[in-house]
Amino acid sequence: MRVFKLAKSWPTLNMLIKIIGNSVGALGNLTLVLGIIVFIFAVVGMQLFGKSYKDCVCKISESCELPRWHMTDFFHSFLIVFRILCGEWIETMWDCMEVAGQGMCIIVFMMVMVIGNLVVIRK
Repeated sequence: MRVFKLAKSWPTLNMLIKIIGNSVGALGNLTLVLGIIVFIFAVVGMQLFGKSYKDCVCKISESCELPRWHMTDFFHSFLIVFRILCGEWIETMWDCMEVAGQGMCIIVFMMVMVIGNLVVIRK
């Protein structure tokens, strides 16, 4: 509370607090858009590749168990999309190409990279 009282008497601090307040509003909208994008790609990945991971799991795991990063359910698909947006996508794309084919995996992963990273995050 004392900071806000100090801001009234200190014009530079007052301006800084107003700028931070305005930025938080815009950041909320961007976070909402990013959440919607991640949700959409998680559902798309789960629908396109979920069955392939279950059927062809022995291609990517010697013990025929699902690896940590797979798209059989929404939670794990969500984590993979988040991992792609963080830049750790090569290993998961390789596994996807092993179980579901190269073409569709490359298209989906590149769409997540372009739309998620370049359009939403870097804007």
